[in-house]
Amino acid sequence: MKTILHTESSLGWGGQEIRIIQEASGLRNRGYRILIAAEKNSVILKKAIQEGFEAFPVSFIKFKPSSFWKIKSLIEKENVNIVNTHSSKDSWVSIIAAKLASNKPKIIRTRHLSTPIKNNALNRLIYNILPDAIITTGDEIRKHMINDNKFNPDKIFSIPTGVDLEKFNPEKVKPLFTNKEFKVGTIGVLRSWKGHIYLLEAIPLILNHISNIKFYIVGDGPQRENIKNNIKQLNIEKWVIMTGYREDIPEILASLDVIVHPSYANEGVPQAVIQAMAMKKTVIATDTGSIKEILIDKFSGLLIEPKNKEQIAEAVISLYKDNQLRSFLGENAQRLVKDNYSFDKMLEKIENVYQKIFHK
Repeated sequence: MKTILHTESSLGWGGQEIRIIQEASGLRNRGYRILIAAEKNSVILKKAIQEGFEAFPVSFIKFKPSSFWKIKSLIEKENVNIVNTHSSKDSWVSIIAAKLASNKPKIIRTRHLSTPIKNNALNRLIYNILPDAIITTGDEIRKHMINDNKFNPDKIFSIPTGVDLEKFNPEKVKPLFTNKEFKVGTIGVLRSWKGHIYLLEAIPLILNHISNIKFYIVGDGPQRENIKNNIKQLNIEKWVIMTGYREDIPEILASLDVIVHPSYANEGVPQAVIQAMAMKKTVIATDTGSIKEILIDKFSGLLIEPKNKEQIAEAVISLYKDNQLRSFLGENAQRLVKDNYSFDKMLEKIENVYQKIFHK
């Protein structure tokens, strides 16, 4: 039985952290021993403990010897076979600690975001030289690493987040909202680059054509108060509901007619998009990050320009008017996810990476 240590320096709770816990759970069910090291006050540490993982509170401080030695000691004491790092701080500390460890574990650097990586010697060391493999959450991220950073393509594997098709099954999930209005929602952490403002600015344009409509902002985060203020300034309080953070995402998706994902930066393949597609929902999403890998315009959803409120409005109005189009896009989306992006397929791809790095 191989022991895998996941490290994460992020304090928050979003798609990246959720994927780590889900991936860890899936691999534990396949017989791996999973350890999770995270910051003491982080949400992911609390979630790891709740899920029954061996969890370790640590501090990831670059260039502080005690941080390196604590992770090195953990790797050696627990006889870790694979160290999988996820954010910048924990990668710097954990990758170097793994290289210093006497048991010489394999190293994987997972890259979740599409933010460009600066071309410098330190990044080349931490991505291209020291790790045995890099996992990206989308092929667009992989291409940028190869073309822009000139990293070794043989070490980089694109593995988008998979969907639990039992949990996100439209035949089994009951809708949460039963009001009669046409329901449009967006799901995700309330961060500036998630682009909520562009959806909000599109709402007055949509209301010129559709009156029986409700909009749902699902999630929580640092932009919560700004979004509240934007809703008030646009005088659209009557049509917009902020739900806060929710765990019942399948039930919320089952309730919605259309999902809008208006991000303009940093995305891999967003879980909210792929989950909505699994639920046979029509998604309007921006052409950013790796979204276009799964959302094929006018086939499995509608792809729009980032930061374009007019295109959001036009897409929502067209879908409101055309039930057949919504049905066509939703069915294609669900089929695509079932064929290519199931949770089991994701785990199989990860295990294939493990096999490759142990048979170099």
